[in-house]
Amino acid sequence: MIQNLLAPTMNFREASRVVLEHLQSTTGLALWMITRTEDEAWIVLDRSDPNDVYPVDSGDMIQWSDSYCQHMIEGTAPQIARHAQQIPLFAQSKISQKLPIAAYAGVPILDRDGELFGTLCGIDPEIQSEQFEDHLPLIQLLARLLGGYLSMELQLQSLQRKSDRNSLHQMVDPTTSYFNREGWSRLIQRERERANRLGRPSNVLRVDIKFNAQTKLSEIVSAIKDEFGSDYLIGHLATDQFEILLEDHEMSLVIERGRSIQDRLATRGIASDYNAFNLKITETAPA
Repeated sequence: MIQNLLAPTMNFREASRVVLEHLQSTTGLALWMITRTEDEAWIVLDRSDPNDVYPVDSGDMIQWSDSYCQHMIEGTAPQIARHAQQIPLFAQSKISQKLPIAAYAGVPILDRDGELFGTLCGIDPEIQSEQFEDHLPLIQLLARLLGGYLSMELQLQSLQRKSDRNSLHQMVDPTTSYFNREGWSRLIQRERERANRLGRPSNVLRVDIKFNAQTKLSEIVSAIKDEFGSDYLIGHLATDQFEILLEDHEMSLVIERGRSIQDRLATRGIASDYNAFNLKITETAPA
C-alpha cells in the first residue's frame, strides 16, 4: 500500500518522489510529473519517465495556457482520459502539437489555504484500456496526501522565518530597525534554500531611493511601513537601497507592490526605482 511508503517525517520533495514512482509502476503511463504554477508558468518540479519517452526534465517551464492541466483545473476537461485526443480542448492545446499525448491523467495539488499549488499529472503516447480510468480515485488520494505534506512544509517554513527573525535580531541597522547587509545576506541565503526545496521560489522587491538634499530617511521608513506593515522581512542594504522579502507573492503581485511603494514615496516627494527578482531563478524584472 502506498500509505506504507509515505513516512510522516518525509518532506514534500521526498513524498513526491515516492508518489511518482508508485504511479509509474501501477498506471502504465510513460511520464508522471509534479508541477507547480506561478502566474502563466507551469513548472515541472519532479518527473518519473524511466524510459525517457518524453523530452521533459525537472525545471522545465511551459506556458500554463498550453497545458492540459489548465483545462482540467477550469473544469472544462476531465481529470482522466484514456483517449485524450477525443477531448476537443486537449486535442486543440498547443502542447499536443509539441508532444504525442494519447492518454492523460491530472489532478490539482492544493496548498494549506486551499489555493492551487500545482498538479499531479501523467501522459502517455498510447491510448489506454477502458480500465485505465479506474486509477482516478488513487491519483486523487495521492494528490491530497501531497497537499498535506505541502501544508506541513509551508508551516515549517513559516516557523523557520520567525526563528530567523529572532536569531538575527542583532544584525539590524539602528537607523531603521531593518536587517543590515550582513543579516539580510544570511536571511536570504536561508530563504533561497527553502525556495529550492519546495520549488516555490520566494520573490524579493528591491527599492532604490534617489536621494537629494531634502530626502529624509524617516519619510522613507514611514512609506515602507505604510505599504508593508510588520508582516514582511525587510533589509536596509545601503543608504539608498531596501529589499522586501515577499515569499507569498507571485511575481506579478510583487511588481504591483513595487508600483505601490513607488507611489507612496512619490507622495512624500521622494523619487525611487524598483526591481523584482526571484531567489531561485535570480533573474530581474525591471520596473
